[in-house]
Formats: sequence, structure tokens, C-alpha cells
Amino acid sequence: MRLWSGSGRVSRKLDPSCRAHSGLIAGWLAVAVAVIVLGPVSAKAAVRASIVVDAQTGAVLEAHNPDRLTYPASLAKLMTLYITFQQLNSGKLTLHQQLQVSPHAAAQSPTKLYLHPGSEISVESAILGIATRSANDAAVVLAEAVGGTEWKFAVLMNRKARLLGLDHTTFCNASGLPNPRQKTTARDMATLALAILHNDPQYYHFFKAKSFVFRGNRIDGHDHLLGRYPGVDGMKTGYTRASGYNLVTSSVRDGRRLVGVVMGGSTVRSRDHLMMALLNRSFSRERTKTLTASAEVEARPARKESEYVKVADDDIERAPIARPSGEWIVQIGGNFRNRYAVRRALESALHTAPRPLEGARPLAIKLEGRRYSARFSNMSERMAWQTCRLLRRKKFACKVIHLQPSGIALASAGR
Repeated sequence: MRLWSGSGRVSRKLDPSCRAHSGLIAGWLAVAVAVIVLGPVSAKAAVRASIVVDAQTGAVLEAHNPDRLTYPASLAKLMTLYITFQQLNSGKLTLHQQLQVSPHAAAQSPTKLYLHPGSEISVESAILGIATRSANDAAVVLAEAVGGTEWKFAVLMNRKARLLGLDHTTFCNASGLPNPRQKTTARDMATLALAILHNDPQYYHFFKAKSFVFRGNRIDGHDHLLGRYPGVDGMKTGYTRASGYNLVTSSVRDGRRLVGVVMGGSTVRSRDHLMMALLNRSFSRERTKTLTASAEVEARPARKESEYVKVADDDIERAPIARPSGEWIVQIGGNFRNRYAVRRALESALHTAPRPLEGARPLAIKLEGRRYSARFSNMSERMAWQTCRLLRRKKFACKVIHLQPSGIALASAGR
């Protein structure tokens, strides 16, 4: 799911100068250069950003400088893991597969698992090493297994970034170790987190791990909010001197999942406290909206499933289904808890596909059990399929429904 920003794209190619800074010594020299040029105060000021999004709809609930360029640090490993999950899905890797540790991987600077050249590590242990300890050597082992070299893997990372709509992100290595050309934004990191949540839910449990045992030793994680803040069940921390303290957090409360991103905290404590404050505020607002919507719905007569609701109106109004000669409809998402969630989902889709949906009618259907579905009507068959294909590419759940004159609804997720 892409978070709409309305801004332009960066180059589709990996900047060749990334390669000049991929080594350990060159990486730390890059940090020194960045600090000398920018100065410690301005460097910190340049990376302060945050965003909170609704994981179901992609709606932005709160943001501060969400498109400001900053250094990802170990948040880059989210892309390394995303690509690894795709390799697992395709069968090109398996969790129990043993991967050889190269001298280049073993030479990565801490934090790491202190892998030795020529030794082996399973894909599963490498993933856990990244998710908990943020192990740089494990990240490079996975990168070399997929791409052949870390450099080629970085090219793949950028290709995936463009496909996901990370328009302001450039990756130069698999670990996030310092490189002045390795940049991202809070919005892009939220988009990447949503891609993992929606596309690879079967592997999300790795982010929930507080620790794991590797070769007889317990490896503890860096995410202090896991188990300490109600609802938090992942995802990733990051730090370099140039980036400050970064954090991507996913949290569930009352059946609603939010994803928060904080970039450039001055300390671990201040970063964590800011994240908790952002989540508290966003959950509180969403709960207030839900309670208000529920009270409004309860005060009105129950509606049948065949009655539409105009989402654009401030109040719920009846609008019967028109079936003159059949109707083509695009439905996004699953079932929503209230009309506010439907409105956010429809607005997010309109931002993502403004031209195809220009003449469509955004609607909600009141279902039983205080649930709603989000749909666009007033569409031709051709436009419905084109729109749904576009929305799927942008990571929306989408299906086309054909309402025949008889009233029978034929749904399809194909084409």
C-alpha cells in the first residue's frame, strides 16, 4: 500500500557513487564527512521526521516532515527482509537452508552475530539475527545469497523500492551502514512496513521476537517497546551517528493496527517516548471517531445489505442500488468497522488512482454486524478491471463485482 505524497520521483537507477562507499572503512569515513559538512546540530535537525498511518487503509493520521530526506540506518534492513520473504515465497530460499558466510559479510562492523568466514548460518537464523540484534553480517549473508554480491543486491533493493512507490529512497547496501547517498523518508519507511504487513503476513512473527538462541547464546533485541507498550508487536530499530535514533513500530489496539515511524531521535529514550506519544494520540483519536460513529449508527433504523450509503455526505443517507442493465463495481479492502474507516479507504484509493476513478461514485454498503464495505460504482466493465489492476499494483486489496439486472452479484479477483 502506497502512501500518497503528491511529489515527484527520484532516479530509477542506483547511483553508481554508492559503490565507492560500500566498505567498512569508507562507510565510517562517509559519516565523518557528513558530520563535517553538515555539522552535528544541522545534521540532527535535517532528519527529524515522523508519521503514523492506518495499516488497513493507508490513511495518514499524523505527520511531521514525512517527506524530509534522512538516513535510514538499519531501517534499510526492512527492504533486505522484504526481498528475503519474497525469495521464500517463490521457493528460491528455504528457512532451513544453510548459507555460507563470506569474508565480506564477516568483516561488517557491529552490531553483528560475529560470524566467521567460511562458516554457515541458516536463513531463519539470519532473519532472526536481523530482526532482533540488527546484525549487519547476517544482512550481507542474505544479500549475497540473493544477489550474488551486496552491490547487485542493492540494485535489486532500489528496483523493489520503485515498484513499491518509495519515491525518495535510495539504498546503497543491505545493512544500512553509513553511506551519504543512502537516503529515505518517514513516509517511504511507513510504505515499506505496510508492504511487509500486507504481502508477507506469514513472516511477520519474526519481528515479534524479543530474543533468540544462536549457537547456544541468547541474542537479545533492540526494540524496547516490544512487551512494554500495549499492542506493539514489531518492527525495526536503526541508528547511525548521522541518522540519529530511528524506529518503525507496528501496534494493534481494539482491532486496529497503526504503523508509526520516528526518524532522528536524539536518544533511544526520547525516540521511544515520542513513538508512544504518537501512538497514544492516534489511537485515542481513532477510538473517539469509532465511538461517535457507533452511536450515530445505533440511533438510526437498521438498514439492509442492499442499501448504499453516500460516503461523501456528512450524514448517512439512503441510496438504493440501481440495476438498469447491470452494473460494474470496484470493491477495495475487506469489511470496515465504521463509515469513517470506509471514507479513509476510499479517499486513499482516490489519491492513488485519481484519473480512473474520476467519474466513479464512492459508496459504502452497510452490512450486518455494524460492518461496511467500500466500493466505487458508475463504472464500465473495462474501467473497473483497469482500475482494480492499478490499485492491486499499489497494494490495495481489490475485486470487481458485476451486479446483474437480476440482482445477482458476481465477484471476481481475476484478470
